[in-house]
Amino acid sequence: MVMAGGMIKRLASSTILGCGVLIAGMMVSSHMAAAQTAGSETPQQDPAILFSADEVDYNRNLQTVTARGNVEIVREGRILLADTVSYDQSQDALTASGNVSITEPTGEVTFASYVELSGDFKEGIVKDIYVILDENTRIAGSGARRSGGNFTEIAKAVYSPCKVCEDEGSSATPLWRIRAARVLHDANSKTVEYKDARLEIAGVPVLYTPYLQHPDPTVKRQSGLLAPSFGSTSYVGSYFSQPYYWAIDKSKDMTFTPTYTTDEGPLLSTEYRQRFDSGEMEVLSSVTNDSNDDWQGHIDAEGRFDIDPTWRWGFDAEQATEKTYLSRYGFSSPSVLTSNLFTEGFRGASYTRADAYYFQGLKEDDDRDTTPIVLPHLQFHGQSAPAKYGSVTTLDLDGLSLTRDEGTNSHRVSATAGWELPHVGTMGDVTKLSLSLRSDNYLVSDVSRTDKENYSGYTGRLLPLAAIDWQMPFVSNQGNYQQVITPIAMAAWSPNGGNPEEIPNEDSQSFELDDINLFSHDRFGGLDRAEDGFRASYGLEWGVYGPQGGYTSAMFGQSYRANENDTFATGSGLDEHLSDYVGRVTVSPNSYLDLTYRYRLSNDDFSARRNQVTASAGSMDTIRINTTYVHFTDDAGSEEFDEREEFYFQAQRQFNQYWSGRAYGRYDVDQSDPLEYGIGFVYEDECFIFDGRIRRTFYEDQDLGESDEFLFRLVFKTLGEFESATGL
Repeated sequence: MVMAGGMIKRLASSTILGCGVLIAGMMVSSHMAAAQTAGSETPQQDPAILFSADEVDYNRNLQTVTARGNVEIVREGRILLADTVSYDQSQDALTASGNVSITEPTGEVTFASYVELSGDFKEGIVKDIYVILDENTRIAGSGARRSGGNFTEIAKAVYSPCKVCEDEGSSATPLWRIRAARVLHDANSKTVEYKDARLEIAGVPVLYTPYLQHPDPTVKRQSGLLAPSFGSTSYVGSYFSQPYYWAIDKSKDMTFTPTYTTDEGPLLSTEYRQRFDSGEMEVLSSVTNDSNDDWQGHIDAEGRFDIDPTWRWGFDAEQATEKTYLSRYGFSSPSVLTSNLFTEGFRGASYTRADAYYFQGLKEDDDRDTTPIVLPHLQFHGQSAPAKYGSVTTLDLDGLSLTRDEGTNSHRVSATAGWELPHVGTMGDVTKLSLSLRSDNYLVSDVSRTDKENYSGYTGRLLPLAAIDWQMPFVSNQGNYQQVITPIAMAAWSPNGGNPEEIPNEDSQSFELDDINLFSHDRFGGLDRAEDGFRASYGLEWGVYGPQGGYTSAMFGQSYRANENDTFATGSGLDEHLSDYVGRVTVSPNSYLDLTYRYRLSNDDFSARRNQVTASAGSMDTIRINTTYVHFTDDAGSEEFDEREEFYFQAQRQFNQYWSGRAYGRYDVDQSDPLEYGIGFVYEDECFIFDGRIRRTFYEDQDLGESDEFLFRLVFKTLGEFESATGL
């Protein structure tokens, strides 16, 4: 039944009974009631009230409407539910009792036993109030006053986001709560203010404050204090960090983290973030006046920006005032800080990039005077669309200028033109023919040569390459499993003598033969060194794949070089005619086990020169273990380690819904000494986080020796919590 305002008179002194009777679209307001009584022809109408009830009484003399049983009233986005509602048209006042709830347009829900409100629900008083701000967070009190539809002032209030189990009864105590003489919730500014507040943990008061304010839990970002952290390390002593988050506007924010340390004095770190229409930027920095009265600090900045659909540019800025600063204050522990300014473009199958680099080495023997500056480094790669028979033409250009205050300077221009022709045979074999011509031109100064004076001037090379790749997969289905066996071969040729001493080696110093680069035509990573002569590689790949995604695979191979020269360093695995054997075994039958073994075996006696085992086993419900074992022998060609044998493990366990733990360790097997170990526990529920960690390190880094570290952190959720926080 739909009723307009003029039909209300027909219900005078009458009663409508029966479940399911609906009165919708009823126009009720004090202005309309007065207009109808006076016989006005064109009354002014307020926003509509939609309501339904099991029973409705209307008294024309008193101008009251009383609704009983499953009453629902909707006005201006607010929804009121109650057992009984009485509306006085002359006063534009409403009273409701029995299981009263008011749902705001923002989603907040207020429960009460009795309310007296204005007709628009914005003004009034509430008895026995209970407010749900989001899925978990609640405020309860003995009484409250609503003002303007935005402010709710609650007397003798309790605030908590913690759940209480229903089987514990109404007297159960949440993990933590705030009790206050008065609480003011501002729905517009999304804040909760307290007067005479005390924090209780498990019902025990632990902290009092005359005033407290924090964002309500519906706020995604708002200025305020974040969760503090405190602990101790051997480098800075005991410390306490208290972050403050500043929501500058919708596109940018900043976090200030002052840290007090007992041994090194105060530290201030900042994190600035900003989003633009074309990209984003983040800047981390810190500064301190240490125990030697020296100013120290660092910066770690990153930006990425779109210029148009083809081009973008960006930067990375990493610098520290001293080599051990980052490790000392717990930011990170890299070996090199890299600053980079670049622009790059993508169009079709072509790619263009321009870079500038500045490096800061953090190892003890790194010297800024001998560290190179790269300005610029220009790269281009272009590839044509497939032509006749699927052939593809490529063009690669590279320009580099590298300078030092002391040492070798190098300016290089390289160009490589290539052509590739793939072919799939009638038996399923796949063959690819590759031809290329590479020109490298250098202008260098102060290049060291064996038994000769240092060289300065022009040098270069012209290096043709012919290569052929072949593989033939054999597939067989065995029930629900599929087995694939693939023999692979590669042969390549370039003229001998491709690496004259006058060309400095700047970008190809690190090399390791493994299963990944075994079939590469040129196994150097850069352009300063080129693999020359005739070489060939052969190998076999095998795999068994299950219906649920589990698999086991293996690979084994070796390379042959016609020349036995010093192109590759002794112990690299490629310094003889026949290389070392390389391979890989992976076993991953399900999500509970993932095992990979990579190896390099001597071509003389199959003795292991390099072993690397990584394994993950178990689940978080029981225990998840991750392990890594690495073994390099003294003749394995490593430039940083004569011999290295290490074992790393990490164990994680989710003990129950709330508690989890983690333990890890790194062990030097060769020296039978631990390198580091640590343990940590985390408790997290809907309202609270406890995070405790202990770490012990045994290695030394310049002026930093062995260290003991301890971190302790408590987070009371919704009290200004933020996703990213900094600390030692």
